[in-house]
Formats: sequence, C-alpha cells, structure tokens
Amino acid sequence: MARHPRGFWRLWGYSVGFYGVWVAHAGRRMGLFAELAKKPASALELAKRSGLDGNAVGAWASAAVALGFVDRESKSGLLRMSREMKEMLLDEKSPHYLGGQFSYIALRSLEYGGLDDLFRSGKTRDMARTFEAIEQATDWDHNAFLSAIRKKGKRKGSSLHAMLSGGCRLLDVGCGTGTLIEKLSNLYPRSSFVGVEPSEEAARKAMAVAAAAAAADIKIVHMAGEGMEFDSEFDICYLGESLYAAGDKKAVVANCYRALKKGGAVAIVEGLLPAAGDRNLDLESRLIMGMQLDFALQGHCFMTKKEVESLLRVAGFARVSFSDLGGSLFLVIAWKR
Repeated sequence: MARHPRGFWRLWGYSVGFYGVWVAHAGRRMGLFAELAKKPASALELAKRSGLDGNAVGAWASAAVALGFVDRESKSGLLRMSREMKEMLLDEKSPHYLGGQFSYIALRSLEYGGLDDLFRSGKTRDMARTFEAIEQATDWDHNAFLSAIRKKGKRKGSSLHAMLSGGCRLLDVGCGTGTLIEKLSNLYPRSSFVGVEPSEEAARKAMAVAAAAAAADIKIVHMAGEGMEFDSEFDICYLGESLYAAGDKKAVVANCYRALKKGGAVAIVEGLLPAAGDRNLDLESRLIMGMQLDFALQGHCFMTKKEVESLLRVAGFARVSFSDLGGSLFLVIAWKR
C-alpha cells in the first residue's frame, strides 16, 4: 500500500462519514432500523416487510453492514441490530441518542447548494425551509435538558424541577413546533406554559399540539422574542437553541428578565463554542466547529460562554451557571434578583 501524507486517513474518514450520515438517515426515514429492531431479516425480507424496493434496500443493507450500523449473522445471513445501536439510533429518550443528529445533518445538507451564494454575495437561507431538520435535532436537546433538571441531589437545574413539579408558569421563547412544551406538560401537569414563536408555520403546528393536549394549560403566540411585552408573569423563561437565531439578542434577554417574577430563572440550552485558541479539540468540539458553516448559511453564529454570560449580566441576571450536557451543548441558568 502506498504511503500517504500525515492526516490522509483522517480526511478519508470525512468522506466515509458523509455516506454514514445518509445511510443512518435513510434507515431511520424508511423505517428499516425500526423493522430490524423488531426482528432480524434478510435484505429481501426487510424490503417486503417495509414495502420498499428490493434493490435499494439491498444496497442500503450492504452499506449499513459495512459501516457498522447493522450486523449480518454468520450462519443465517440475517441482518440484525445490536442493543447499543437500537439505543443510539432509535431511543429518543436515551442520553446516547444520535439518530436525530444524523437526520438533521442529512436534511440540512439539502440546502448546501446555497453555499455558493453565501461565499460570493453573503446571501443566506432561512432555516424555516427545513423545519423537519429542526424537529429531528431538538429531541436530543429536550431530553438532555429534562434529564439534567430531574437528576436528584445538589445539581444545577434541580431547582427548576422542583418549581415545575410544584406548579409554575413557564415561557418557552422560540418554542418551534411545541414539542418541548408537550413533553413538559406531560411531566409537570401542575404547571402552565406559554410558547412564543416567530415563524408562522411553526407556531401553527405548535397550536395544533396545544389543541391536542386539551387537558394541559398551554397557550401559543405567534411572536418574536424581541417583541415580547410580558411583565412579571413567569417563574421560568426557557430558550432552547433559539437565542443564537435572535436578531437582537440583548432585547430578547431583557424581555425575558422583565417577563420573570422576582426570583424567577432563565434557562438557556445552547451549543457553545470552545474557548478561543483551544487547539486540543475533542470530537464534540470539532462537531460544533464544523457546524459553523451551516449556521453561517442560515445567517447565524454560535456564541461563547463569555458572550452568553455578558448578555445575562447586562440584562440584570445574577448567579449565572453553566452545565455541560455533552456534545458542546450547555444548560445556562441565571436568576432574576
């Protein structure tokens, strides 16, 4: 085998990773992983059970085995999924869940034809074009947040769990299609929820979610965080991967401060950049660094811990804390004096 320059195989791996993302996404989207999670099958049986084209499923199965998503039994030749793969690709409540991340990357890549315009003229593309990508990505964020606040002991965030359990009012700023509010209303039936969302399409979907949860106290408002005029009405303000997208971040944080009662808390779940000059980046940090181009295409950018803390303190918040949820995702909690 020819000798290659240092770093050659790392770059080679990026190409393999691109195909791995699409094999994972196709397996989830077409229900192939879900079928194999129920019962092992040959590629032909899998195609029949799924009602899909046999040639396409055969090509997918071969790739899925080669990339390690699926195992092929040596004697029977049947395809099967390990317990670990079922958890990582299908279990949305697992802290190890990656399925949504793969689907987010695949769906977002459909927009990357716009990179030419971004580089040549600075033209961006609205994230609203790929709502499905957002929905696929946020399940992990939601479950990471819920897991963090529900852990017992003197953990940062456990006080939010106590507030929600006892019954409080929560404002979800940038609530998207309302999926977190739906989860919260099921877990904390004593609490009430208001979601504000600037996208008309997402707000409409969130309203449908609220209507379906008739027993819950949920209200959805089509509104941007910059336009909020709530005054001392809420115990918790939640911003989940929405602050980075705000046109006027200072206004959003100031409006959250005003919306909170005295002693209320703001909870921000956001991907944050590593410290400037850090050259020893782990895989988690490399992912968010690579995602910067995706965010630039959307017209947004990630923030650092320092930038988030500065926004909060300027607005008047105190006791700012950061909890690492993994994958460069952080839970930031601060309190109204």
